[in-house]
Amino acid sequence: MIAMDRGRMVKGMVFVLAAFGALGSQPASSQSLLGGRLGTKKAAQEPAPPASSNPADGPRFELTAVPVNPIDPIAIVNGEVISRQQLADECVARRGEEILETLIARKLIEQALKARKLEVGAAEIDQEIDNVANRVAHVGREAWLRTLDKERGISPVQYARDIIYPALALRKLSAERVQVTPQDLKNAFEAQYGDKLRCRLIMVDNLQKAREIWEELRKNPGGFEKLAQERSMDSGSRSLGGLLAEPITRHAYPQNVSDAAFRQLVDGDPGDKDPAHKPKDGDFTGPIQVAEATWVLLRRESVIPAQNVDPNDENVRKITYEMIYEVKLKEAMGAYFVELMRASAIDNKLTGHIKLANEEMHPDHKVDGEVKLMSNPGQGTPPSAASAAPNAKVKVPAPAALSPEVRQQAESLQRAPGMK
Repeated sequence: MIAMDRGRMVKGMVFVLAAFGALGSQPASSQSLLGGRLGTKKAAQEPAPPASSNPADGPRFELTAVPVNPIDPIAIVNGEVISRQQLADECVARRGEEILETLIARKLIEQALKARKLEVGAAEIDQEIDNVANRVAHVGREAWLRTLDKERGISPVQYARDIIYPALALRKLSAERVQVTPQDLKNAFEAQYGDKLRCRLIMVDNLQKAREIWEELRKNPGGFEKLAQERSMDSGSRSLGGLLAEPITRHAYPQNVSDAAFRQLVDGDPGDKDPAHKPKDGDFTGPIQVAEATWVLLRRESVIPAQNVDPNDENVRKITYEMIYEVKLKEAMGAYFVELMRASAIDNKLTGHIKLANEEMHPDHKVDGEVKLMSNPGQGTPPSAASAAPNAKVKVPAPAALSPEVRQQAESLQRAPGMK
């Protein structure tokens, strides 16, 4: 039976996913960093310092070539040799699987570039490093690279080769897939400049608990804070009576949560003209499904009015467009890499794992640890419960104000279908 281990696939994507964020957050050197395929010139070796004629000056340090043959000594301890092969075997045993997965992923990207007759040059890599250093840390490239090397253990060459290069390559490979629609612009503008909702949250792990809490709130609406402190799973807001640190914006991720919150706590029923029925501070939602084992109830604390910004202002439209484009491009990059993995045949001799090309098409294929989304409850939910609409294609990069635990649950499930 053919089986694809999702854990291995995810591990192979680690450096690629890091690269997406690292096009905004990580470093490499003032000279061109890479040689070979990326077309970077090799730095000339500096001559060894002249030998001292005075033995009292202490030991001399000379540049020496690293042994290349497996049986060559890499170190000699009291006359006993440690060979290069012994060092290589130890490295493979300790970090081999992780490094091999990185090499496999980079090889897939290089093959895709070659097939499309695309290139990522050294000058592009150097320029991107400069851009990241300025954009993320507001420092020069040298300071940025030193920081990464010292604080994260990422050398300049590793940064350029394993983070910047694959990210730039995937940008080129995925760019033609990205389109920004008028609806995207409208949603992003509303998220950025529209009204925002301050609220409290109670998070539980199943629908039955959520319904029980909803019934208690019907009888005692003022008990929301106490119930949040006693029964909410969200450690980030529990001690504050469920109060979220940031307001929720329209179309924020996860979108089914933000859509339901604004529908029930801000907009109300558009067909109901009775002002007394309009949502007000203190109102709470029905249970909203965030993930398979995550449900939330939200209570409105206040609404922050929309900013007075003209959506037709050219500068505003440009900023909004660029924001959306980057979000959609990163999504396209992730999807493209998943497709490369699916279509590739990989025989990993180190782990013994064999992946066939397009193996999900095989009738005996199954995914280890597959996670399935529950369908949203329909009948039998409380009258004010949210019907969880499907997530929109574009996740506008605006704060959802949910705790990390809620977001992680949703993100893990959103990724699952794409990893099948």
